[in-house]
Amino acid sequence: MSGDLVSALEKSELFEGFDRNQLSQVVAHLQPKPLSLKNRDYLYQRGDPAHCCWEILSGGFLVRRASLREPFRHVDYHIGAVTGLLGLVKPGSPRPVSLIADGNVELLEIPVMGISGLDPNTKIALLDNISDILIKKLFHCRSILNSLGA
Repeated sequence: MSGDLVSALEKSELFEGFDRNQLSQVVAHLQPKPLSLKNRDYLYQRGDPAHCCWEILSGGFLVRRASLREPFRHVDYHIGAVTGLLGLVKPGSPRPVSLIADGNVELLEIPVMGISGLDPNTKIALLDNISDILIKKLFHCRSILNSLGA
């Protein structure tokens, strides 16, 4: 199973650029777990405490927001994408939205506990990848705002 986890983690943007040794550390210290959701299962609900993130292996999601005009929005994720980064960035914070499986979904749950056990270079590489993902998300949001004329 450890080899399967390493193979799955190699596809993740969260662990981009990691060598086999670093990925083995991730498996040993973070202990990612496979997770399967069926259509309309909640991955998390608004207000749930954030203690992990997930790598998308297959499937898509609906986001349920606190919006009366458009409470549901389909979200396309590519294989290897990460959702729920709040769990690594600010553990314990309440989730701002609900995420619902849109069909069958396969994920890897990556808990925040264990990050402190990673060697310093691996931890720095992980934090660097988190910052890259968040910056890309900010640029994406900015481009949406620009297209709306904001």
